[in-house]
Amino acid sequence: MKFYIKQNKVLFIVTILVNVIASLGYVFMAILLQQLLDIALGKDMQHFVRMVLFSIFYFAVLGIFLYLQSLLSKKVICKIMRQIRSDVFQGTVNHSIEDFNKKNTADYISIITNDVKMIEDNYLLPLFEVVQYAVIFTASFLLMIYFDIIVTVYVIAAIAIMFLIPGFLGNSLEKRQKRYSSKLADFTVSLKDMLSGFEIIKSYSMKRYVIQRFNKENDETINSKYSVDRLLALNEGVSSFLALMVQIVVLFLSAYFIITGRITVGTLLGMVQVSSNLANPLVMIFTNIPKIKSIQPIVEKLQSISQYSLSHLQKEHISSFDFCVCTKDLGFSYDKQKEVLNEINCTIEKGKKYVVVGKSGCGKSTLIKLLAGYYSDYAGTIKYDNRELGLLDRNDVAQLSSIIHQNIYMFDETIHDNICLHEDYPQEMIDNVVMESGLAEFISEIPEGLLHQVGENGADLSGGQKQRIAVARALIRNKPILILDEGTSAVDMQTAYDIENRLLQIKDLTIITITHHLRTELLEKYDTIICMDYGKIIEKGTFNELVSNNSIFLNNLS
Repeated sequence: MKFYIKQNKVLFIVTILVNVIASLGYVFMAILLQQLLDIALGKDMQHFVRMVLFSIFYFAVLGIFLYLQSLLSKKVICKIMRQIRSDVFQGTVNHSIEDFNKKNTADYISIITNDVKMIEDNYLLPLFEVVQYAVIFTASFLLMIYFDIIVTVYVIAAIAIMFLIPGFLGNSLEKRQKRYSSKLADFTVSLKDMLSGFEIIKSYSMKRYVIQRFNKENDETINSKYSVDRLLALNEGVSSFLALMVQIVVLFLSAYFIITGRITVGTLLGMVQVSSNLANPLVMIFTNIPKIKSIQPIVEKLQSISQYSLSHLQKEHISSFDFCVCTKDLGFSYDKQKEVLNEINCTIEKGKKYVVVGKSGCGKSTLIKLLAGYYSDYAGTIKYDNRELGLLDRNDVAQLSSIIHQNIYMFDETIHDNICLHEDYPQEMIDNVVMESGLAEFISEIPEGLLHQVGENGADLSGGQKQRIAVARALIRNKPILILDEGTSAVDMQTAYDIENRLLQIKDLTIITITHHLRTELLEKYDTIICMDYGKIIEKGTFNELVSNNSIFLNNLS
Protein backbone atom coordinates (compact mmCIF):
# COMPACT_ATOMS: atom_id res chain seq x y z
CA MET A 1 0.00 0.00 0.00
CA LYS A 2 2.94 2.32 0.56
CA PHE A 3 3.59 2.20 -3.18
CA TYR A 4 0.15 3.65 -3.99
CA ILE A 5 0.44 6.30 -1.30
CA LYS A 6 3.80 7.38 -2.77
CA GLN A 7 2.23 7.55 -6.23
CA ASN A 8 -0.32 10.03 -4.86
CA LYS A 9 1.95 11.65 -2.29
CA VAL A 10 1.11 15.28 -3.16
CA LEU A 11 -2.63 14.72 -2.87
CA PHE A 12 -2.09 12.50 0.16
CA ILE A 13 0.05 15.12 1.96
CA VAL A 14 -2.44 17.90 1.17
CA THR A 15 -5.26 15.70 2.48
CA ILE A 16 -3.35 15.01 5.69
CA LEU A 17 -2.61 18.73 6.20
CA VAL A 18 -6.26 19.68 5.69
CA ASN A 19 -7.17 16.81 8.00
CA VAL A 20 -4.82 18.16 10.69
CA ILE A 21 -6.16 21.72 10.39
CA ALA A 22 -9.79 20.57 10.52
CA SER A 23 -9.08 18.32 13.51
CA LEU A 24 -7.27 21.07 15.40
CA GLY A 25 -10.12 23.45 14.69
CA TYR A 26 -12.57 20.93 16.08
CA VAL A 27 -10.52 20.46 19.26
CA PHE A 28 -10.04 24.13 20.05
CA MET A 29 -13.78 24.60 20.22
CA ALA A 30 -13.28 23.59 23.86
CA ILE A 31 -11.41 26.84 24.56
CA LEU A 32 -14.22 28.82 22.91
CA LEU A 33 -16.76 27.08 25.15
CA GLN A 34 -14.68 27.68 28.27
CA GLN A 35 -14.20 31.38 27.57
CA LEU A 36 -17.81 31.86 26.46
CA LEU A 37 -19.16 30.39 29.70
CA ASP A 38 -16.75 32.37 31.90
CA ILE A 39 -17.65 35.60 30.02
CA ALA A 40 -21.36 34.85 30.45
CA LEU A 41 -20.92 34.21 34.17
CA GLY A 42 -18.93 37.44 34.41
CA LYS A 43 -21.75 39.29 32.61
CA ASP A 44 -19.28 41.09 30.32
CA MET A 45 -21.45 42.06 27.31
CA GLN A 46 -18.65 43.72 25.31
CA HIS A 47 -16.48 40.60 25.46
CA PHE A 48 -19.54 38.48 24.75
CA VAL A 49 -20.30 40.33 21.46
CA ARG A 50 -16.69 40.03 20.31
CA MET A 51 -16.73 36.34 21.15
CA VAL A 52 -19.93 35.81 19.14
CA LEU A 53 -18.49 37.56 16.05
CA PHE A 54 -15.24 35.62 16.31
CA SER A 55 -17.15 32.36 16.74
CA ILE A 56 -19.19 32.99 13.56
CA PHE A 57 -15.99 33.50 11.56
CA TYR A 58 -14.30 30.54 13.28
CA PHE A 59 -17.12 28.11 12.55
CA ALA A 60 -17.41 29.27 8.93
CA VAL A 61 -13.71 28.55 8.29
CA LEU A 62 -13.95 25.28 10.22
CA GLY A 63 -16.92 24.24 8.06
CA ILE A 64 -14.89 24.84 4.89
CA PHE A 65 -11.99 22.75 6.17
CA LEU A 66 -14.30 19.95 7.29
CA TYR A 67 -15.77 19.86 3.77
CA LEU A 68 -12.30 19.83 2.19
CA GLN A 69 -11.22 17.11 4.60
CA SER A 70 -14.09 14.86 3.50
CA LEU A 71 -13.72 15.70 -0.21
CA LEU A 72 -9.95 15.20 -0.43
CA SER A 73 -9.95 11.96 1.54
CA LYS A 74 -12.61 10.55 -0.77
CA LYS A 75 -10.66 11.70 -3.82
CA VAL A 76 -7.38 10.09 -2.76
CA ILE A 77 -9.20 6.87 -1.82
CA CYS A 78 -10.90 6.77 -5.23
CA LYS A 79 -7.57 7.29 -7.02
CA ILE A 80 -5.83 4.55 -5.04
CA MET A 81 -8.75 2.16 -5.49
CA ARG A 82 -8.74 2.75 -9.23
CA GLN A 83 -4.99 2.11 -9.42
CA ILE A 84 -5.22 -1.06 -7.32
CA ARG A 85 -8.05 -2.47 -9.41
CA SER A 86 -6.23 -1.55 -12.62
CA ASP A 87 -2.96 -3.14 -11.46
CA VAL A 88 -4.67 -6.31 -10.23
CA PHE A 89 -6.60 -6.64 -13.50
CA GLN A 90 -3.48 -5.97 -15.56
CA GLY A 91 -1.57 -8.53 -13.50
CA THR A 92 -4.39 -11.02 -14.07
CA VAL A 93 -4.29 -10.43 -17.83
CA ASN A 94 -0.49 -10.83 -17.76
CA HIS A 95 -0.90 -14.42 -16.53
CA SER A 96 -0.10 -17.18 -18.94
CA ILE A 97 -3.03 -19.40 -19.84
CA GLU A 98 -1.39 -22.14 -17.79
CA ASP A 99 -1.12 -20.01 -14.63
CA PHE A 100 -4.50 -18.35 -15.12
CA ASN A 101 -6.25 -21.72 -15.21
CA LYS A 102 -4.79 -22.68 -11.82
CA LYS A 103 -7.56 -20.57 -10.25
CA ASN A 104 -11.25 -20.47 -10.97
CA THR A 105 -12.31 -17.38 -12.92
CA ALA A 106 -14.58 -16.44 -10.04
CA ASP A 107 -11.52 -16.28 -7.75
CA TYR A 108 -10.16 -13.41 -9.83
CA ILE A 109 -13.56 -11.72 -9.83
CA SER A 110 -13.74 -12.00 -6.05
CA ILE A 111 -10.22 -10.58 -5.64
CA ILE A 112 -10.90 -7.60 -7.94
CA THR A 113 -14.26 -6.83 -6.30
CA ASN A 114 -14.47 -8.18 -2.74
CA ASP A 115 -10.82 -8.04 -1.69
CA VAL A 116 -10.22 -4.59 -3.17
CA LYS A 117 -13.36 -3.35 -1.38
CA MET A 118 -11.92 -4.78 1.86
CA ILE A 119 -8.79 -2.66 1.26
CA GLU A 120 -10.99 0.44 1.14
CA ASP A 121 -13.10 -0.50 4.18
CA ASN A 122 -10.38 -1.96 6.39
CA TYR A 123 -7.26 -0.01 5.40
CA LEU A 124 -7.76 3.29 3.56
CA LEU A 125 -10.79 4.59 5.46
CA PRO A 126 -9.40 3.49 8.86
CA LEU A 127 -6.01 4.99 7.98
CA PHE A 128 -7.47 8.47 7.50
CA GLU A 129 -9.59 8.06 10.60
CA VAL A 130 -6.53 7.08 12.66
CA VAL A 131 -4.69 10.19 11.42
CA GLN A 132 -7.67 12.41 12.13
CA TYR A 133 -8.35 11.05 15.59
CA ALA A 134 -4.65 10.93 16.50
CA VAL A 135 -4.47 14.68 15.86
CA ILE A 136 -7.66 15.25 17.84
CA PHE A 137 -6.35 13.14 20.71
CA THR A 138 -2.91 14.80 20.79
CA ALA A 139 -4.34 18.32 20.71
CA SER A 140 -6.95 17.42 23.31
CA PHE A 141 -4.30 15.90 25.56
CA LEU A 142 -2.26 19.11 25.44
CA LEU A 143 -5.38 21.13 26.20
CA MET A 144 -6.10 18.86 29.16
CA ILE A 145 -2.64 19.65 30.54
CA TYR A 146 -3.38 23.34 29.96
CA PHE A 147 -6.64 23.05 31.91
CA ASP A 148 -5.35 20.92 34.81
CA ILE A 149 -2.31 18.63 35.22
CA ILE A 150 -3.81 16.44 37.98
CA VAL A 151 -6.81 15.41 35.90
CA THR A 152 -4.41 14.67 33.04
CA VAL A 153 -2.46 12.19 35.20
CA TYR A 154 -5.62 10.15 35.86
CA VAL A 155 -6.50 10.24 32.17
CA ILE A 156 -3.06 8.86 31.26
CA ALA A 157 -3.65 5.87 33.56
CA ALA A 158 -6.91 4.99 31.77
CA ILE A 159 -5.30 5.45 28.36
CA ALA A 160 -2.45 3.09 29.23
CA ILE A 161 -4.97 0.28 29.74
CA MET A 162 -6.59 1.03 26.38
CA PHE A 163 -3.26 0.64 24.57
CA LEU A 164 -3.21 -3.07 25.44
CA ILE A 165 -6.41 -3.98 23.58
CA PRO A 166 -5.25 -3.98 19.91
CA GLY A 167 -2.27 -6.20 20.76
CA PHE A 168 -4.54 -8.89 22.21
CA LEU A 169 -6.93 -8.93 19.25
CA GLY A 170 -4.71 -8.11 16.25
CA ASN A 171 -3.37 -11.58 15.37
CA SER A 172 -6.71 -13.31 15.81
CA LEU A 173 -8.47 -10.67 13.71
CA GLU A 174 -5.88 -11.04 10.92
CA LYS A 175 -6.51 -14.80 10.71
CA ARG A 176 -10.26 -14.31 10.63
CA GLN A 177 -10.02 -11.64 7.88
CA LYS A 178 -7.95 -14.07 5.81
CA ARG A 179 -10.54 -16.83 6.26
CA TYR A 180 -13.32 -14.41 5.37
CA SER A 181 -11.54 -13.38 2.16
CA SER A 182 -11.12 -17.03 1.22
CA LYS A 183 -14.79 -17.71 1.94
CA LEU A 184 -15.86 -14.74 -0.20
CA ALA A 185 -13.86 -16.21 -3.08
CA ASP A 186 -15.49 -19.63 -2.58
CA PHE A 187 -18.92 -18.00 -2.49
CA THR A 188 -18.24 -16.13 -5.75
CA VAL A 189 -16.99 -19.34 -7.40
CA SER A 190 -20.09 -21.25 -6.34
CA LEU A 191 -22.45 -18.46 -7.39
CA LYS A 192 -20.82 -18.19 -10.83
CA ASP A 193 -21.00 -21.97 -11.24
CA MET A 194 -24.73 -22.07 -10.44
CA LEU A 195 -25.73 -19.10 -12.61
CA SER A 196 -23.61 -20.36 -15.52
CA GLY A 197 -25.65 -23.57 -15.43
CA PHE A 198 -29.01 -21.79 -15.32
CA GLU A 199 -30.40 -23.64 -18.35
CA ILE A 200 -29.46 -27.01 -16.81
CA ILE A 201 -31.07 -25.96 -13.53
CA LYS A 202 -34.36 -25.18 -15.27
CA SER A 203 -34.26 -28.14 -17.67
CA TYR A 204 -33.54 -30.74 -15.00
CA SER A 205 -35.62 -29.27 -12.14
CA MET A 206 -32.60 -28.50 -9.96
CA LYS A 207 -34.20 -25.47 -8.33
CA ARG A 208 -34.53 -27.05 -4.88
CA TYR A 209 -30.94 -28.29 -4.89
CA VAL A 210 -29.36 -24.99 -6.00
CA ILE A 211 -31.37 -23.00 -3.46
CA GLN A 212 -30.16 -25.34 -0.72
CA ARG A 213 -26.60 -25.09 -2.03
CA PHE A 214 -26.78 -21.30 -2.21
CA ASN A 215 -28.23 -21.04 1.30
CA LYS A 216 -25.46 -23.27 2.65
CA GLU A 217 -22.74 -21.19 0.97
CA ASN A 218 -24.45 -17.97 2.03
CA ASP A 219 -24.68 -19.11 5.66
CA GLU A 220 -21.01 -20.11 5.73
CA THR A 221 -19.96 -16.78 4.24
CA ILE A 222 -22.07 -14.76 6.68
CA ASN A 223 -20.80 -16.85 9.61
CA SER A 224 -17.23 -16.15 8.50
CA LYS A 225 -17.99 -12.44 8.33
CA TYR A 226 -19.71 -12.56 11.71
CA SER A 227 -16.61 -14.15 13.28
CA VAL A 228 -14.70 -11.04 12.18
CA ASP A 229 -17.46 -8.68 13.31
CA ARG A 230 -17.71 -10.43 16.67
CA LEU A 231 -14.06 -9.74 17.42
CA LEU A 232 -14.42 -6.15 16.23
CA ALA A 233 -17.45 -5.76 18.48
CA LEU A 234 -15.42 -6.96 21.47
CA ASN A 235 -12.70 -4.47 20.64
CA GLU A 236 -15.22 -1.64 20.21
CA GLY A 237 -17.12 -2.55 23.39
CA VAL A 238 -14.08 -2.65 25.65
CA SER A 239 -12.65 0.52 24.09
CA SER A 240 -15.98 2.33 24.50
CA PHE A 241 -16.21 1.27 28.16
CA LEU A 242 -12.73 2.55 28.94
CA ALA A 243 -13.41 5.75 27.01
CA LEU A 244 -16.51 6.27 29.13
CA MET A 245 -14.40 5.77 32.26
CA VAL A 246 -12.07 8.55 31.05
CA GLN A 247 -15.01 10.95 30.78
CA ILE A 248 -16.36 9.94 34.19
CA VAL A 249 -12.94 10.51 35.80
CA VAL A 250 -12.69 13.95 34.19
CA LEU A 251 -16.25 14.90 35.15
CA PHE A 252 -16.01 13.95 38.81
CA LEU A 253 -12.51 15.35 39.33
CA SER A 254 -13.49 18.61 37.61
CA ALA A 255 -16.59 18.90 39.79
CA TYR A 256 -14.47 18.31 42.88
CA PHE A 257 -11.97 21.01 41.82
CA ILE A 258 -14.81 23.52 41.28
CA ILE A 259 -15.97 22.87 44.83
CA THR A 260 -12.44 23.41 46.13
CA GLY A 261 -12.03 26.54 44.00
CA ARG A 262 -9.18 25.15 41.88
CA ILE A 263 -10.94 25.71 38.51
CA THR A 264 -13.83 27.77 37.11
CA VAL A 265 -17.16 26.51 35.76
CA GLY A 266 -15.98 27.45 32.23
CA THR A 267 -12.92 25.28 32.72
CA LEU A 268 -15.21 22.39 33.74
CA LEU A 269 -17.15 22.75 30.47
CA GLY A 270 -13.90 22.93 28.49
CA MET A 271 -12.49 19.86 30.24
CA VAL A 272 -15.67 17.84 29.67
CA GLN A 273 -15.52 18.79 25.97
CA VAL A 274 -11.83 17.89 25.78
CA SER A 275 -12.36 14.60 27.60
CA SER A 276 -14.88 13.54 24.93
CA ASN A 277 -12.22 14.47 22.37
CA LEU A 278 -9.87 12.16 24.23
CA ALA A 279 -12.25 9.28 24.73
CA ASN A 280 -14.02 9.09 21.37
CA PRO A 281 -10.84 9.37 19.26
CA LEU A 282 -9.29 6.61 21.36
CA VAL A 283 -12.28 4.38 20.63
CA MET A 284 -11.87 5.03 16.90
CA ILE A 285 -8.09 4.59 16.97
CA PHE A 286 -8.19 1.30 18.86
CA THR A 287 -11.06 0.08 16.69
CA ASN A 288 -9.23 0.86 13.45
CA ILE A 289 -5.70 -0.27 14.30
CA PRO A 290 -6.69 -3.98 14.37
CA LYS A 291 -8.51 -3.51 11.06
CA ILE A 292 -5.42 -2.05 9.42
CA LYS A 293 -3.19 -4.82 10.74
CA SER A 294 -5.64 -7.57 9.80
CA ILE A 295 -5.70 -6.57 6.13
CA GLN A 296 -2.03 -7.48 5.52
CA PRO A 297 -2.76 -10.97 4.04
CA ILE A 298 -5.21 -9.38 1.59
CA VAL A 299 -2.62 -6.78 0.57
CA GLU A 300 -0.06 -9.54 -0.05
CA LYS A 301 -2.56 -11.47 -2.18
CA LEU A 302 -3.28 -8.41 -4.32
CA GLN A 303 0.42 -7.67 -4.70
CA SER A 304 1.18 -11.24 -5.80
CA ILE A 305 -1.31 -10.85 -8.67
CA SER A 306 -0.59 -7.26 -9.67
CA GLN A 307 3.16 -7.89 -9.71
CA TYR A 308 2.84 -11.19 -11.61
CA SER A 309 5.62 -11.84 -14.11
CA LEU A 310 5.93 -14.78 -16.48
CA SER A 311 9.63 -15.10 -15.82
CA HIS A 312 12.55 -13.11 -14.52
CA LEU A 313 14.71 -14.54 -17.30
CA GLN A 314 15.24 -12.67 -20.55
CA LYS A 315 13.28 -14.53 -23.21
CA GLU A 316 14.26 -14.74 -26.85
CA HIS A 317 11.92 -12.89 -29.20
CA ILE A 318 10.43 -14.60 -32.22
CA SER A 319 8.59 -12.68 -34.93
CA SER A 320 8.11 -15.29 -37.62
CA PHE A 321 7.63 -18.97 -38.33
CA ASP A 322 9.90 -19.85 -41.24
CA PHE A 323 10.42 -23.62 -41.41
CA CYS A 324 8.72 -25.94 -38.96
CA VAL A 325 7.50 -26.70 -35.47
CA CYS A 326 8.74 -30.04 -34.24
CA THR A 327 8.43 -32.10 -31.08
CA LYS A 328 10.71 -34.80 -29.75
CA ASP A 329 9.74 -37.26 -27.01
CA LEU A 330 7.02 -34.82 -25.91
CA GLY A 331 5.19 -35.83 -22.74
CA PHE A 332 2.66 -34.02 -20.56
CA SER A 333 0.51 -34.56 -17.49
CA TYR A 334 -1.99 -32.17 -15.90
CA ASP A 335 -1.79 -33.70 -12.43
CA LYS A 336 1.77 -35.13 -12.46
CA GLN A 337 0.29 -38.60 -12.16
CA LYS A 338 -1.59 -39.66 -15.27
CA GLU A 339 0.18 -38.97 -18.56
CA VAL A 340 -1.95 -37.30 -21.22
CA LEU A 341 0.80 -37.34 -23.88
CA ASN A 342 3.71 -39.75 -24.12
CA GLU A 343 6.70 -39.69 -26.49
CA ILE A 344 5.10 -37.55 -29.18
CA ASN A 345 7.37 -37.01 -32.18
CA CYS A 346 6.03 -34.94 -35.05
CA THR A 347 6.97 -32.14 -37.41
CA ILE A 348 4.62 -29.38 -38.58
CA GLU A 349 6.07 -27.77 -41.72
CA LYS A 350 5.27 -24.24 -42.80
CA GLY A 351 2.45 -23.98 -45.32
CA LYS A 352 1.31 -27.59 -44.99
CA LYS A 353 -2.07 -28.87 -43.80
CA TYR A 354 -2.40 -31.38 -40.97
CA VAL A 355 -5.40 -33.14 -39.49
CA VAL A 356 -5.24 -34.84 -36.08
CA VAL A 357 -7.76 -37.64 -35.53
CA GLY A 358 -8.49 -40.04 -32.72
CA LYS A 359 -10.97 -40.96 -30.01
CA SER A 360 -12.15 -38.40 -27.47
CA GLY A 361 -9.63 -38.07 -24.65
CA CYS A 362 -6.65 -39.34 -26.64
CA GLY A 363 -4.72 -36.07 -26.22
CA LYS A 364 -5.43 -34.23 -29.49
CA SER A 365 -6.43 -30.88 -27.92
CA THR A 366 -3.62 -31.08 -25.36
CA LEU A 367 -1.08 -31.53 -28.17
CA ILE A 368 -2.16 -28.41 -30.04
CA LYS A 369 -2.29 -26.36 -26.83
CA LEU A 370 1.31 -27.36 -26.13
CA LEU A 371 2.31 -26.42 -29.68
CA ALA A 372 0.62 -23.03 -29.20
CA GLY A 373 2.58 -22.39 -25.98
CA TYR A 374 -0.28 -22.79 -23.48
CA TYR A 375 1.75 -24.90 -21.05
CA SER A 376 5.41 -24.83 -20.06
CA ASP A 377 5.73 -27.82 -17.74
CA TYR A 378 6.20 -30.57 -20.33
CA ALA A 379 8.75 -33.30 -20.92
CA GLY A 380 10.81 -33.51 -24.10
CA THR A 381 11.20 -30.62 -26.52
CA ILE A 382 9.10 -28.33 -28.69
CA LYS A 383 11.06 -26.27 -31.20
CA TYR A 384 10.07 -23.38 -33.43
CA ASP A 385 12.62 -23.26 -36.24
CA ASN A 386 15.14 -25.09 -34.02
CA ARG A 387 14.54 -22.71 -31.10
CA GLU A 388 13.26 -24.29 -27.89
CA LEU A 389 9.76 -23.07 -26.99
CA GLY A 390 10.63 -22.67 -23.31
CA LEU A 391 13.28 -20.06 -24.16
CA LEU A 392 10.97 -17.97 -26.34
CA ASP A 393 8.81 -15.06 -25.27
CA ARG A 394 5.35 -16.55 -24.62
CA ASN A 395 3.55 -13.50 -26.03
CA ASP A 396 5.54 -13.74 -29.27
CA VAL A 397 4.63 -17.42 -29.64
CA ALA A 398 0.95 -16.59 -29.16
CA GLN A 399 1.13 -14.17 -32.10
CA LEU A 400 2.13 -16.99 -34.47
CA SER A 401 -1.13 -18.93 -34.29
CA SER A 402 -4.89 -18.48 -34.15
CA ILE A 403 -6.99 -21.15 -32.47
CA ILE A 404 -10.65 -21.75 -33.20
CA HIS A 405 -12.11 -23.80 -30.36
CA GLN A 406 -15.31 -25.79 -30.37
CA ASN A 407 -16.65 -23.65 -27.51
CA ILE A 408 -16.42 -20.11 -28.82
CA TYR A 409 -16.47 -17.12 -26.47
CA MET A 410 -18.18 -13.96 -27.65
CA PHE A 411 -17.86 -10.59 -25.94
CA ASP A 412 -21.11 -8.75 -25.28
CA GLU A 413 -20.42 -6.35 -28.16
CA THR A 414 -21.09 -6.12 -31.90
CA ILE A 415 -20.20 -8.71 -34.53
CA HIS A 416 -17.65 -6.22 -35.89
CA ASP A 417 -16.01 -5.89 -32.47
CA ASN A 418 -15.93 -9.66 -31.99
CA ILE A 419 -14.17 -10.09 -35.34
CA CYS A 420 -11.71 -7.20 -35.12
CA LEU A 421 -11.34 -7.27 -31.30
CA HIS A 422 -10.93 -3.48 -31.32
CA GLU A 423 -8.05 -3.49 -33.81
CA ASP A 424 -8.20 -1.46 -37.02
CA TYR A 425 -8.55 -3.37 -40.29
CA PRO A 426 -9.41 -2.10 -43.78
CA GLN A 427 -13.04 -2.66 -44.74
CA GLU A 428 -11.88 -4.77 -47.67
CA MET A 429 -10.20 -7.25 -45.29
CA ILE A 430 -13.31 -7.40 -43.14
CA ASP A 431 -15.50 -8.07 -46.18
CA ASN A 432 -13.14 -10.82 -47.35
CA VAL A 433 -13.15 -12.72 -44.04
CA VAL A 434 -16.94 -12.35 -43.81
CA MET A 435 -17.19 -14.11 -47.19
CA GLU A 436 -14.56 -16.76 -46.42
CA SER A 437 -16.15 -17.65 -43.07
CA GLY A 438 -19.64 -18.01 -44.52
CA LEU A 439 -20.99 -15.03 -42.53
CA ALA A 440 -22.11 -12.99 -45.52
CA GLU A 441 -25.64 -14.41 -45.81
CA PHE A 442 -26.35 -13.98 -42.09
CA ILE A 443 -25.00 -10.41 -42.07
CA SER A 444 -27.17 -9.48 -45.04
CA GLU A 445 -30.32 -10.72 -43.25
CA ILE A 446 -30.05 -8.53 -40.12
CA PRO A 447 -30.75 -4.77 -40.21
CA GLU A 448 -27.71 -3.79 -38.13
CA GLY A 449 -25.30 -5.94 -40.16
CA LEU A 450 -21.87 -6.04 -38.57
CA LEU A 451 -23.11 -3.68 -35.84
CA HIS A 452 -25.52 -6.29 -34.49
CA GLN A 453 -25.11 -6.83 -30.72
CA VAL A 454 -24.41 -10.50 -29.99
CA GLY A 455 -25.48 -10.53 -26.31
CA GLU A 456 -23.76 -12.19 -23.36
CA ASN A 457 -21.34 -14.78 -24.78
CA GLY A 458 -23.21 -14.60 -28.09
CA ALA A 459 -26.59 -15.45 -26.53
CA ASP A 460 -28.37 -13.90 -29.53
CA LEU A 461 -26.49 -16.12 -32.02
CA SER A 462 -26.70 -19.75 -32.97
CA GLY A 463 -23.72 -22.06 -32.46
CA GLY A 464 -22.98 -22.00 -36.16
CA GLN A 465 -23.05 -18.22 -36.33
CA LYS A 466 -20.65 -18.00 -33.40
CA GLN A 467 -18.22 -20.37 -35.09
CA ARG A 468 -18.36 -18.42 -38.35
CA ILE A 469 -17.48 -15.27 -36.41
CA ALA A 470 -14.62 -17.17 -34.75
CA VAL A 471 -13.31 -18.23 -38.17
CA ALA A 472 -13.48 -14.63 -39.38
CA ARG A 473 -11.75 -13.50 -36.18
CA ALA A 474 -8.88 -15.91 -36.87
CA LEU A 475 -8.55 -15.23 -40.59
CA ILE A 476 -8.39 -11.45 -40.36
CA ARG A 477 -5.24 -11.65 -38.24
CA ASN A 478 -3.41 -13.44 -41.02
CA LYS A 479 -1.24 -15.45 -38.63
CA PRO A 480 1.00 -18.14 -40.16
CA ILE A 481 -0.61 -21.00 -38.19
CA LEU A 482 -4.32 -21.71 -37.93
CA ILE A 483 -5.55 -24.36 -35.47
CA LEU A 484 -9.11 -25.67 -35.64
CA ASP A 485 -10.05 -27.61 -32.53
CA GLU A 486 -13.38 -28.94 -33.78
CA GLY A 487 -13.67 -25.41 -35.14
CA THR A 488 -16.50 -26.14 -37.57
CA SER A 489 -18.41 -28.71 -35.52
CA ALA A 490 -21.36 -26.41 -34.81
CA VAL A 491 -22.14 -25.60 -38.46
CA ASP A 492 -23.95 -27.82 -40.92
CA MET A 493 -21.87 -30.30 -42.92
CA GLN A 494 -22.01 -28.34 -46.17
CA THR A 495 -20.97 -25.07 -44.51
CA ALA A 496 -18.23 -26.87 -42.59
CA TYR A 497 -16.99 -28.37 -45.85
CA ASP A 498 -17.06 -24.99 -47.59
CA ILE A 499 -15.15 -23.26 -44.77
CA GLU A 500 -12.48 -25.95 -44.47
CA ASN A 501 -12.13 -26.22 -48.21
CA ARG A 502 -11.51 -22.46 -48.50
CA LEU A 503 -8.95 -22.58 -45.69
CA LEU A 504 -7.12 -25.52 -47.25
CA GLN A 505 -6.66 -23.52 -50.44
CA ILE A 506 -4.71 -20.73 -48.69
CA LYS A 507 -1.20 -21.54 -49.88
CA ASP A 508 1.09 -20.17 -47.14
CA LEU A 509 -1.25 -20.92 -44.24
CA THR A 510 -0.19 -23.77 -41.95
CA ILE A 511 -3.32 -25.57 -40.74
CA ILE A 512 -3.69 -28.05 -37.89
CA THR A 513 -7.22 -29.42 -37.66
CA ILE A 514 -8.69 -31.59 -34.92
CA THR A 515 -11.88 -33.26 -36.01
CA HIS A 516 -14.26 -36.13 -35.47
CA HIS A 517 -15.90 -35.53 -38.85
CA LEU A 518 -13.70 -37.74 -41.03
CA ARG A 519 -14.91 -36.95 -44.53
CA THR A 520 -12.95 -38.50 -47.38
CA GLU A 521 -13.24 -35.51 -49.73
CA LEU A 522 -11.59 -33.25 -47.10
CA LEU A 523 -9.05 -35.74 -45.73
CA GLU A 524 -7.61 -36.14 -49.22
CA LYS A 525 -6.74 -32.43 -49.23
CA TYR A 526 -4.52 -32.63 -46.11
CA ASP A 527 -0.78 -33.20 -46.47
CA THR A 528 -0.61 -35.39 -43.37
CA ILE A 529 -3.12 -37.23 -41.22
CA ILE A 530 -1.93 -37.79 -37.63
CA CYS A 531 -3.80 -40.57 -35.83
CA MET A 532 -3.61 -40.59 -32.02
CA ASP A 533 -4.66 -43.03 -29.31
CA TYR A 534 -3.90 -43.17 -25.57
CA GLY A 535 -1.66 -40.10 -25.73
CA LYS A 536 0.53 -41.39 -28.56
CA ILE A 537 0.78 -40.99 -32.31
CA ILE A 538 0.02 -44.48 -33.62
CA GLU A 539 0.24 -43.67 -37.33
CA LYS A 540 0.60 -40.78 -39.74
CA GLY A 541 0.79 -40.17 -43.46
CA THR A 542 -1.22 -38.97 -46.41
CA PHE A 543 -4.74 -40.21 -46.94
CA ASN A 544 -3.66 -42.49 -49.78
CA GLU A 545 -0.76 -43.89 -47.75
CA LEU A 546 -3.02 -44.76 -44.83
CA VAL A 547 -5.65 -46.29 -47.12
CA SER A 548 -3.06 -48.46 -48.85
CA ASN A 549 -1.77 -49.62 -45.44
CA ASN A 550 -5.32 -50.47 -44.28
CA SER A 551 -5.14 -47.86 -41.46
CA ILE A 552 -7.31 -48.37 -38.39
CA PHE A 553 -8.75 -44.87 -38.64
CA LEU A 554 -10.59 -45.78 -41.86
CA ASN A 555 -13.36 -47.45 -39.86
CA ASN A 556 -14.48 -44.02 -38.66
CA LEU A 557 -14.80 -42.37 -42.06
CA SER A 558 -18.19 -40.86 -42.83
